[in-house]
Amino acid sequence: MDKFKIEVINSFTNELKNYWQEFEKKSHHYIFQTYEWQKLWLDKNAKYGNFLINYTILVFEKDELIMLLPLNVKNFYSIKILNWSGFPFSDYNAPLIAKNKTFKEDDFRLIWKLILNKIKKIDCITFNNQPEYIVSQKNPFFSYLTSKIDNEYYGIELNKFEVNKNELNNIEYQISRLRSLGNLKYKKAYSITERNKIINFIISNKIKQYENTNAWNLFKNKIYHEFFIHSNLSLHEKAYITYLEIDDKVIAAHSGYIYEKICYYLFPVYNINYSKYSPGKILLKKMIDESKQNMLHYFDLTIGSENYKKKYSNKKFSSSFFLKTLTFKGILYIILLKIKFNLKNILNNLKKNDKFKP
Repeated sequence: MDKFKIEVINSFTNELKNYWQEFEKKSHHYIFQTYEWQKLWLDKNAKYGNFLINYTILVFEKDELIMLLPLNVKNFYSIKILNWSGFPFSDYNAPLIAKNKTFKEDDFRLIWKLILNKIKKIDCITFNNQPEYIVSQKNPFFSYLTSKIDNEYYGIELNKFEVNKNELNNIEYQISRLRSLGNLKYKKAYSITERNKIINFIISNKIKQYENTNAWNLFKNKIYHEFFIHSNLSLHEKAYITYLEIDDKVIAAHSGYIYEKICYYLFPVYNINYSKYSPGKILLKKMIDESKQNMLHYFDLTIGSENYKKKYSNKKFSSSFFLKTLTFKGILYIILLKIKFNLKNILNNLKKNDKFKP
C-alpha cells in the first residue's frame, strides 16, 4: 500500500467545498488559501475569459487529509504554466497543512513527484511568494522547493511590541498638526455605501502612486480591479477597511483582512497632498492599537521590505520562488519573461532620466 495518496479536483464542487472548509479548521494556512477567497479568485478570472484550469490537490496519508494545494494551470499562447492559485493578489502562496504535521525531505519529494504525475502536459512551473512559514509552521515548499530567496516579509507579534518612543512622539505631533486643520477621525467602514466610498479612494490614490513611482498598475487589469472590489464587499466578515478623515474628507485609508486572529496589512494609501503630515503612519498606528485591543495575536505587514515595515516589526521572514522548465516551450516562456522584465527596467530608467532633464 502506498504511503501517500493524491486526489485532484478540477472544479469547485460541493464535495470539494466540504473537504476544504473542514480542513481549514484543522490546518495552518493564510486567508489567501481559504475556499471562499480562492473560489472568488477563480470566478473573476473565468468571467473575463482568463480560463485557468483549477488543480486542487488533496494529499492523504492513511486516508487522512494532510495537505491541500490550491494550484492552477494558465494557458499562455499554448504554453501551459503551473502556478499557485491567486498570484499576484495572494501575498503568500502555499498549501494548507495539517496542524503539527512536519514533512521530512524524502516524504515531501515523494509527494511532489506524485503530484506532478497527476498534472501532466505542463511546460513550466512558476511558484512565487512562497513564505518561509505557514503561520507558525515551517513551509516544506520553501524548505525543499526553492530556486531563489526573492523577498522579505515582516510582522508584529502584538503582545511583544511597542512603537519606538521617538516615532510615537512624531506621530502625536503630526496628529496635533492635522487636528489644527479640522476634525480628525479614525473610522472603520461597515456599510456597503461606506465601503464603496473608501474602496474608490484607495483605487484612485493607488493609481496615482503607481504612476508617480513608475510601478506596475495592477488596477489596469479588469480581473484584478474587480477582484479587489468584490473581495472587500463579498468577504465582508473578513475584510478590514479603515480610514482617516478631516471634516468628512478622507485623507488616508487601508484595505486588508482580519482572519484567525491575524490582521493582514495589504493596501495602505493616502492623499499625497497630506504627505507632510504622515497620515499613513498615523493610520497604521491606530490599526496596531485596535488590533491589540481586539486581542489579535499578529499584525502581518505582508510581502515587501519597505523601511517603515522594518521599523514597525519585531518579526522578519523570507519568501522564495521556484522556477522549473519542463519543455522547450517552457524555456521560451522564461526567455520572454526575462525580455519583458529587462525592457520594463530600461523604460523605467528612461522615464526617471527624463525627469532630471532641464
